[in-house]
Amino acid sequence: MQRNLIIITGSSGVGKSSLAQALQEELLPEQWLHFSVDTLFYCLPRSIVLQVDQHNDRSLVDAKSIVRSAHACVRTLLDQEHKVIFDTVIMSETGAKGLLAAFAESDPLLVALTCSWDEIKRRTLARGDRTLAEAEHGYKNAGGHLGVHHTFESTSTSARQIAEQLAAHVRGGASAA
Repeated sequence: MQRNLIIITGSSGVGKSSLAQALQEELLPEQWLHFSVDTLFYCLPRSIVLQVDQHNDRSLVDAKSIVRSAHACVRTLLDQEHKVIFDTVIMSETGAKGLLAAFAESDPLLVALTCSWDEIKRRTLARGDRTLAEAEHGYKNAGGHLGVHHTFESTSTSARQIAEQLAAHVRGGASAA
């Protein structure tokens, strides 16, 4: 059975979205949709998004509901026979269990990205849409909660290079790292 769900995990700034986009291109002509918890988060009113991104104030956000809704959206896309690359941050064992339960029937390919703190800091400052405190919290807490099939280090390896390796695995070719 060919997989139709790839889940990319890692802290903010490791390159999950960049990898998802590069992988979409690498897997053409098959069309893979890229979806993220952020896809729904950025549907919130701009004032709430700014409160979270600039001040780490999540008091007006029901994060558990957003995550559950993102999982439901991805399941709907899969039910409609789409192939999906889902990127997410897993901050706890509970989050990992929820992710695995949400996609238990899909047999997802689980991929983790890691990156050095110095590079995450550089990327976070360059992006300008999150605080360093948020990035540091993720760096310290978003890892090791989920058993993955493949782990890639993105500090000095480009999203394109990782996508090439991962695409070979998805297509049934050479083994990824």
